[in-house]
This record gives sequence, structure tokens and C-alpha cells, in this order.
Amino acid sequence: MPIDKESLALNGRWSVQESCLCASAPAASLAFNAIASEVTFDIEGEARFRFYIDGKPQKYFTVTDRKKEKLATPKDNKPHTYRLVKVSESNPGKICIHGIDLGKKGSFAEKPKASSRRIEFIGDSFTVGYGVEGKGPEDGTPFEKTNASKSYAFLLAEGYKADYQVNAVSGRGLVRNYANIVPEWTLETLYEYTMMGAPEQDPNTERWDFSTFHPQVVVVFVGINDFQGEPPYADADKFKAAYAKLLDKLRALHPGVKFVLVSTKTWPNDSLTPVVESIYNDQKAAGHNDLMYKLVYTENTALHGHPSENSQKELANTLRPLVGRLGGWLSR
Repeated sequence: MPIDKESLALNGRWSVQESCLCASAPAASLAFNAIASEVTFDIEGEARFRFYIDGKPQKYFTVTDRKKEKLATPKDNKPHTYRLVKVSESNPGKICIHGIDLGKKGSFAEKPKASSRRIEFIGDSFTVGYGVEGKGPEDGTPFEKTNASKSYAFLLAEGYKADYQVNAVSGRGLVRNYANIVPEWTLETLYEYTMMGAPEQDPNTERWDFSTFHPQVVVVFVGINDFQGEPPYADADKFKAAYAKLLDKLRALHPGVKFVLVSTKTWPNDSLTPVVESIYNDQKAAGHNDLMYKLVYTENTALHGHPSENSQKELANTLRPLVGRLGGWLSR
């Protein structure tokens, strides 16, 4: 059951290969219109998925190795919009979709239209939706309780009906990872790759082609892992230089792009916010009027002290007007 790649609308970074589609990003999704008696996905890897029909969630399913997952469809012989969202994180790792079978006499219809709105999210576990379904700090495992479709990033993109990328990896900082784990694989390094979960296992994995997706607004919520947990923390000057370098890189890649710089309280010293505020002030002093800053507060009652479902919704609501203002999407 081959994949008709020309009929698919992709969100998130995907590696489009001759015989399959591969991704590692949380909330990576594919959508297509089709007349189908059933939909069967042939998926390899380890991930949880959420399946939608006509914009309405139908069910979750899990793949742990390679599996053909058969899903029910409306029996009316009419075209419907089907969507598959990867709700778990691959850190490290990836998933590959080898085929999509529409059943007997099934056929793809016109490809879903791209949105005129495009948002990119750059971050860590807060942006991933890590452990969001946990009802306490030790309730379950990250694989079971992470759900990127309940993250503020996905909720925000959905609210604006925007195309999106969620380029976030749990435990990673811009220049220093949490507890200094895998120090060579920081966000600054991983950001260059199509599948940010793959280079740790295969450093020769493909680099991302930035010309394929031009966001109008980028939400940058990085630094929690640089300045949280056990010291030593990131060098503030190194962090500020890397942050400014990232903003300049994105400006060059995506002319006219706008930014929301986000900070939150870090434990135990609350060191992140003064640094991000300083970056914002430096940017404004340098004449950049393409960015806004927001300090956010979260209810970290989910798995391992991460934002709860309610907190992720509040995050989306808090950031929505800033994103809308920068994107010019606020209704009047």
C-alpha cells in the first residue's frame, strides 16, 4: 500500500523519502481527503497517535515496533478529511509511515489546502506537552502521559487554523541541557535537523530545508533546562549570544517574521527571566520592532512537575492575542 505523497498535507518537519515518510517531532501530522471504506496506516517506530475525521478526534492508538493500524471510516461513500497526529515525543528516535491503505475502491481526493497562517514553536518539554495527562508528579510514564495535541502549541495553532511546526525536545536547553545530559545535543545543534530526535542515534541524518516552511510568527520558549535543576547552569552571556544568533538566523531565513519571546519561573533560582528580559531589551535597543515578550506562569502539577492540561490551555489563551497581533490575525 504505497503512499500518495502528493495528496498529503504535512505539518511539522517530515523526511519525505522514496518509500516512506519519517518524523520525530511532537504534533507532526498528516492530513488527506479521501473516499475510503477503511484507513490502514503501516507505521514503524514507537509512538502514540491521535486519529481525526473531519476535524473531530476519533481514537488514540499506540505503535511500539511496526504495525498496521486499521481505523473505521464513515460508510457513506463520500469524501472526508482524515488526519493523523503524533502525540508522543521521539527523544531520541523517529517513526516512519510506510503505507496508507484506503480499502477496496478507496481513493484520495483533492489535497487539503494549506493555511495562509503559519506558526513555528521552538522549545522544550513545556512546548512538547510532556506528561500533560499525568494527574500528579509520579502518575505514569512520559510515553503514556505526554500528549502534544494537548500542548499550548498545538492548541494555539488549531485555534488560528494555522499550519505549524513544533520544534521542541524535552530536557534540552539552547546551550545547556537539563543536568547536562548529552551535552553535544543541545537545541542549538538539533534545530538544524529534519528529525530532531534522530541525530543522537545517527549524526548523518538529513538537515532541514528551511525554504520549505516560512513561519510568519515564531514562539520562542527556550531556556528552562539551561537554568533549572542542578548547577552549573548555562553561561548567561553564551545563552544570550546563541539566542540573538537564532533570531538573526530566522530573520534571514524568513523575511518579515515576527517573534514572541516567552519566559517562566525556573527552579531554584528563577534565573531565566532576567536573561530573557535582557535579550528582549537588547533587541529593542538595537532597533528590532518585530518581537514581543511575555512572562508566563504555569501550574506544574502533571508528570514530573510539568504543566497540567488546564495550564496548557491557559498558556495557549495567554499567548493567543500576542501571536494574533503579530500575525495580523485578530478579528476586528
